[in-house]
Amino acid sequence: MRSIQIILVVSCCLGGVLLPTGCDFQLGCWSQAKYERTVERQAPLADGSTLVAETSHGFVTVVGADVTDCTVVAEICGRAPTEEEAQELAEQVDIELENIGDTLTVKADKPKTKRNRSISISYTITVPRRTHLECGSSYGAIKTSDIIGNVRGKTSSGSITAENVEGSVDLHTSYGSVTCRHISGGTIAAQSSSGSITAENIKGSTRLNTSYGPITCMDISEGDIQLKSSSGTIKLTNASFGGCDAHTSYGSVVCEELTGDSIKLHSGSGGVKVTTAAADGADLSTSYGRITCRNFTTADLTAKSGSGNLDIACSDSPADMTADLETSYGSISFAAPSGFGGQVDLSTSYGSVKTERPITISGEVTKKKIRGTVGQGTGRLHLRTGSGSISLI
Repeated sequence: MRSIQIILVVSCCLGGVLLPTGCDFQLGCWSQAKYERTVERQAPLADGSTLVAETSHGFVTVVGADVTDCTVVAEICGRAPTEEEAQELAEQVDIELENIGDTLTVKADKPKTKRNRSISISYTITVPRRTHLECGSSYGAIKTSDIIGNVRGKTSSGSITAENVEGSVDLHTSYGSVTCRHISGGTIAAQSSSGSITAENIKGSTRLNTSYGPITCMDISEGDIQLKSSSGTIKLTNASFGGCDAHTSYGSVVCEELTGDSIKLHSGSGGVKVTTAAADGADLSTSYGRITCRNFTTADLTAKSGSGNLDIACSDSPADMTADLETSYGSISFAAPSGFGGQVDLSTSYGSVKTERPITISGEVTKKKIRGTVGQGTGRLHLRTGSGSISLI
């Protein structure tokens, strides 16, 4: 019986250590008292200056406005076994605004805490719109909005949101989601080790990366797009770009209304679906899944699946387009451009081959293989499956 009691005590204490919750952050499993106080500080901040605001436990919110000063409202929370000690901890915290050159830093001078005592500090800050931001928190959310300047935000555990920013944005969280809306005028980079990423109405080169979580993008333009998820679905809608590279190891890739120089979409385990897209070249691939395309316009198309059907319909692609489609296990249905002319090579190891296009045959014709030319032109179609039927429309 004695050994069982010891295990329960250790488990309880570990549970308390692993559950930080902002102002309610506790170490151990003892009951604690809480004391809160609010401090306000203000200092001039010239246009184009940089604000630095970081906290260990707590959120950071920064909003741009038509003002000439920086106003910081700090919410300080002390926790201790007694209310008197919690108050003493909170009242020992001093918030200062340190101005060096064109950088204004929010600093918190706080006492060291013993076991079963904690201090959290959250900031709500108003700055002139033309301000660069560097915000950080070890445990807490970061939010920025209405800024004309570059924004950098990093938290170890918490969500990050940036809205209405004219400038470059660099956001990173280890555990939490990232949201970017109405960003323009620079490079947009967002990374989460474990969380979803959402980007809407973005103008600029965009790089989004998450280890575990989906990526959802809408209305992206004026730059290259790089999207990567180790485990999660990628959705991209209404995007124009130089190059688009979307890659997920586990999940599907779903795209709609894409326009650019090149498109590269890959899923390690999931389907690839594209509706209405135009690019000079496109490379679509999945290890395990189906590839489906509708209203696709391109001069050079590669589509490969390790195990899955390929169902692709081209629209206004050049008559001399090149297409290389291959699957190890699955059927292929390919609707070529109406005016296509060039060489055709269709083959399957186990299945049948058929075509609705008039082909001038070259070599032997079997149920599993057709080679020849369609009309006149320099195009080339190579369609192959290891096991499945092939239909050229």
